[in-house]
Amino acid sequence: MPPRRKLDPYATIEVADPLEGMRIRLTLWLLPLGAVAALTAWGLSVVSGKLSLPDQFLLLPMTLVFLLLEAYLLRNPQNIRWVWQIALGTIAVYEIFSLYYEAAYKLYQRDGITPAVLWFPMVYLMAFNLLSRRQALRFSLTYLVLGLMAGTIGLLSSPSLNVSSVNTALQFTLSNIVYLSLLYLFAYLRRHYAQMHQMAHTDALTSLTNRRAMQIKLDNELDRARRYNRPFVVLLADLDHFKRVNDTYGHSVGDQVLREAAGRLQQHLRESDSLARWGGEEFLILAPETDLHQAHHLAQRLLEAIRETPMSGVQVTLSLGVACYRQGDTVAALLSRADEAMYRAKAAGRNQVVLEEQLEDVIIPAHTTMPDMQG
Repeated sequence: MPPRRKLDPYATIEVADPLEGMRIRLTLWLLPLGAVAALTAWGLSVVSGKLSLPDQFLLLPMTLVFLLLEAYLLRNPQNIRWVWQIALGTIAVYEIFSLYYEAAYKLYQRDGITPAVLWFPMVYLMAFNLLSRRQALRFSLTYLVLGLMAGTIGLLSSPSLNVSSVNTALQFTLSNIVYLSLLYLFAYLRRHYAQMHQMAHTDALTSLTNRRAMQIKLDNELDRARRYNRPFVVLLADLDHFKRVNDTYGHSVGDQVLREAAGRLQQHLRESDSLARWGGEEFLILAPETDLHQAHHLAQRLLEAIRETPMSGVQVTLSLGVACYRQGDTVAALLSRADEAMYRAKAAGRNQVVLEEQLEDVIIPAHTTMPDMQG
């Protein structure tokens, strides 16, 4: 039997798109702006008496489509990509029709192309910034091919075909190929950067947030607590006797236990809570808008979630320390109290929760020998 190929732990990680919120905000003002631009172009063309065939039939419908998409997006922001597929498709139809009309009826009469056709390559840029990389590439290639076909048909059907017209068409074709190639390269680099960013902030074994990323979240939450005087807690959780698991069952089983523990903890957290692998068999939970009493209930749920059934055939328990933000706290001070509370849970027999307010109640004489705290 051939050996199993080792999988890249990052291969299945979904890369969060940091531009998604910006896309929604951008779209909410771009759509009405596009409607105003289309309506203005139609009105000025009517006033000047130079309303072309594409403008006559497409500008007013484009205005209506953009306004309807704006209204829809306000109610359904989660469908941003679907909205932009329709918007870009509408613009593409207008540009392809304009390209055909320009090549068939106008290009032979003068040098250069009309302003409408100058916007043709801008559609690639919008596609690569507002759609996923694969969607943008498929859309842009289809758009370019259809545009070149329309332009070619228009040239062949024009009353005259001169050198200037051919040169303009050739430069248009080559420049658009270059635009599209460079945008694809940019999109690839952007995706590569997003993956590197994700790898730098994700634990490879459990796919949880790693210590570096959680430190950033802690700093941000501390700033918010100081500014608005809002409570939050941190829970430091450590799997009990985990070294014995590795020594008895092997590191592969130990790794699987860590993955299962991470999954169980994540299932019992709120959407606003954050879970990170803090190091080794330690996990850190950040719970905003939570006081010590609420955190105690949360910790009990997590404790029960780990010990309720064995993981990979191994019965595992958890020790948790809980600390709540105090006015004037630093991240280091907060984590120190959570760590001390977790240490006391270990000292008291493991498989339990200790709150920071209990630390003063637990007095261990200096001459007393502490139990083994490893795991």
